[in-house]
Amino acid sequence: MMTSEPSLFSAPGRRSGVSVWKQIADTLRTEIRDRAFTATGRLPSENELAARFGVNRHTLRQAVAALQVDGLVRIEPGRGMFVQHELLDYALSRRTRFSENLRRQGLLPSNQLLTAREILAPERAAHELKLDKSAKVLMVEMLDEANGEPIGLATAYYPALRFAGLLDMLHSDTHTTEILRHFGVQDYVRAESRITTQMPSSETARLLKQLSTRPLLCVECLDEDMQGQPIKYGETVFCGDRVQLVVSAGDLA
Repeated sequence: MMTSEPSLFSAPGRRSGVSVWKQIADTLRTEIRDRAFTATGRLPSENELAARFGVNRHTLRQAVAALQVDGLVRIEPGRGMFVQHELLDYALSRRTRFSENLRRQGLLPSNQLLTAREILAPERAAHELKLDKSAKVLMVEMLDEANGEPIGLATAYYPALRFAGLLDMLHSDTHTTEILRHFGVQDYVRAESRITTQMPSSETARLLKQLSTRPLLCVECLDEDMQGQPIKYGETVFCGDRVQLVVSAGDLA
């Protein structure tokens, strides 16, 4: 597997009939897939790449734009050009757990609490949680991260009556599983997962640090306690070019 510095590239010419920027994009695409930039996780600067390939910055930017469309790099203003991570396997099963999914792959799980408030249950949440239309729910929105990089945006709804006080506990950095145990839910399982795709809003794209033209994987889910009572209905949107969903044959039975 290639981990050394990228090989030298002779300045492209037009005799091949392939645009110069396409030749550069192909070269960088190969190097990214061969893990030439693993050590730093980022590409050299525009100036460095332009000098390496003997082209102006406009031509270089055309090549980088093509890599963005392919989902191979992302540009963070003021920071540079970063190589996108390899696809992360996210298992969907009867016992789907965010932290376990990541730690199993040697990744550090973390999340940022974005929203936590009590609201009137949206129609879909009320239906899935078997609540009256006038019932309240606790809405929690989290930005899920792997090694500090965003991979998903999760919105969850809990029955407010059953889990009164849950919102305060979320600010204590206590894991959700431990919080649920506090409310008598010793264990829970995934009753259902529905997988679709959708395009991100500008705000979602910003939070996930991805292009607004790249689709998301959307998982709508329902969790139940061991007595079969719904405890959480939610939806998580994952970066389609960073995450792949895995369903084992045993969970299809």
